[in-house]
Amino acid sequence: MSISPEQTYLARAFDDGRYDRARSRRVRRRTVVAQVVLLTTLVAGTVAAATTDDGWPTWFFVVWTVGLLAFIPLHSLLNLGIRGVFDRSSRSLDEHQQALRDRSFVAMAWPATALQFTAWTGAVTVVGLSGHVAPALCWGFLLWFTAGLLAYWHLAWTAPDEPADPDSDL
Repeated sequence: MSISPEQTYLARAFDDGRYDRARSRRVRRRTVVAQVVLLTTLVAGTVAAATTDDGWPTWFFVVWTVGLLAFIPLHSLLNLGIRGVFDRSSRSLDEHQQALRDRSFVAMAWPATALQFTAWTGAVTVVGLSGHVAPALCWGFLLWFTAGLLAYWHLAWTAPDEPADPDSDL
């Protein structure tokens, strides 16, 4: 795939051949699993923090900070694996990439909606049961954030491997 000079810097970075390793199905799936495990750990830590007396213990702050900082390179790797189709403008995508993006959005529409509803009701429930606002906000944020990632994960998990020669036809 040749890179046109009209592409933005971000689009050129996602299409750069240096990142072909991240586009293999195995790497994409491992990255999805790592993100799911990380977010599940953060949700479990949030529930544990909500059961404490102060609601925001030091260990929770450390887990929360380390977890969200660890998420950054994981998401960068995932984005490189799917060529950033959710973060680029539609005009920088070809028809195949747009179709993959749309398919993932449609496939994850209902689960994402359910997760967003769970984020809101869960946060209200955490405040109602524990009286702690900070863990409730963390819970709501994590589930809302996960709902936004579902389409990324779907695409990364279901996208076929790219051909070894990017200029060859499928």
